[in-house]
Amino acid sequence: MARPAALRSWLLAAVLGLLAAGGAALAAGDTASKLKAGTQDLEAVRARIGAANQRIDRARADQSAQRTAVEAAERKIADAQRALARLNADLASAEQRVREASANRAAAEARLGAARRRLAEQVRSAYIAGQGGTAALVLAQQEPDRVPRLLTYFDALNRASARQIDGIHAEIAAVEAEQQKLDAERLALKDVQAARQRALAGLETDRQQRRTAVAALDAQIADEGARLKSLKDSEQALQALLQQLREALAAIPPPVRKPGKDAPSKPQKPFPKMRGVLAWPLRGSLLARYGDAKLDTRLQWKGLWIAAAEGAPVRASAGGRVAYVGWLSSYGLIVVLEHEKGFFTLYGHNAAVSATAGDQVKSGEVIASAGSTGGYERSGLYFEVRRGTEPVDPEDWLGP
Repeated sequence: MARPAALRSWLLAAVLGLLAAGGAALAAGDTASKLKAGTQDLEAVRARIGAANQRIDRARADQSAQRTAVEAAERKIADAQRALARLNADLASAEQRVREASANRAAAEARLGAARRRLAEQVRSAYIAGQGGTAALVLAQQEPDRVPRLLTYFDALNRASARQIDGIHAEIAAVEAEQQKLDAERLALKDVQAARQRALAGLETDRQQRRTAVAALDAQIADEGARLKSLKDSEQALQALLQQLREALAAIPPPVRKPGKDAPSKPQKPFPKMRGVLAWPLRGSLLARYGDAKLDTRLQWKGLWIAAAEGAPVRASAGGRVAYVGWLSSYGLIVVLEHEKGFFTLYGHNAAVSATAGDQVKSGEVIASAGSTGGYERSGLYFEVRRGTEPVDPEDWLGP
């Protein structure tokens, strides 16, 4: 891993170079142009933050081969899980359409049965009425001139019923064709699902490689001095990352939320005023608290390690902008949210991330799923609150 001082200098130069053109334009513009720059399109914001994040990632590309193997294995599993989840959703949708087609067919067949019964009753009535022949029908009527009209009525009624039955037959045939098509689609999706599940099962080999890599890392840092150095390097890398994010994001104001149906029903308090009322990112027993000793060393936890099942939804504790999504040694797959007045919240050890750098997220919005990335055997979420680069006790900020 590169020396922290050299890493910070390189990153700062890269980020300042990335933003130099935008800074010059702002300095030369008037108040209107500054306002326009402050409300720039979200996609442009994402692109600039993404470029800064790419430069930061490249600066950490010299991490050990074991950590690279851990990252690759975890990303493969996360990608496979996302693909399988999408496929399962498609399959559920197809099965729902098959059920709807079956219900439509059953309804059409019920209508067909009712129409056939009506026609049979009409034919029976016509037969009874005409058993004595036309002459008898005439004699039975006080108004003989009504006989032709009555016979014409029965004939028209029977023809209409027959046409209705033919129409229902055509409807049933169309529903059957659609049902066959949907069944074929469902079977094809099941075949793909089975293939994806086999592929995911195969990725368990990668997961085992990840465990092996983690064991190799544990052996590498078995000596307390080496372990301390590794943990200090991870914390310094996080400090450097947050410092560079502060400098980069200062020149990229968040987009102004326009009034509309998606706007919050009431304005959210600024982050500094949310002490004691922040939403928990997820609920679970605490594996480590702020200030606890880390891995039997003199280093301390700077946040909360919350136990959770693999894949449990991780939610934003407060509204903010996604400043960073990436992989950081010891922290695993992380998301960093930027809040007002230089505050950040960090969510680590994720199995997968649904948010993208530059996104504006609301409090309670799902941004990731809990996991064990970063070389941990137990799954859960690592959560920090930082004032700038300085960590604070999250339990002082979270609500009951």
